[in-house]
Amino acid sequence: MYIELNPVRANMVEHPAEYPWSSYHSNALNKDVALLSPHHCYQSLGKNKEARKQAYKYLFKHHIPELTLQEIRDATNKAWVLGENRFKQQIEQQTGRRAVPLARGGDRKSKGFKGII
Repeated sequence: MYIELNPVRANMVEHPAEYPWSSYHSNALNKDVALLSPHHCYQSLGKNKEARKQAYKYLFKHHIPELTLQEIRDATNKAWVLGENRFKQQIEQQTGRRAVPLARGGDRKSKGFKGII
């Protein structure tokens, strides 16, 4: 949904169906697009093609909140993991690398920050 709405956010079109390169055509309008194969998340939207199509179309009746858009952009641009804390912890354990940035800031003038305490 995030990707399909990029041309809408860029004011190129009013709706993803108007953008010729959108997977919306295949997922919501049953247009045969040879380059696409259904993603398992799309397959899980319903028990049959019609149910999946309707569920997919329903997703576009709502806007993605600005905070969510910013979280997606930050995670993408900074190579951080996006998801619940439990998921992030699992990724950290599996990869052996941090999945989220360290806390920033602090009172650099404090004795605690300088290690005097």
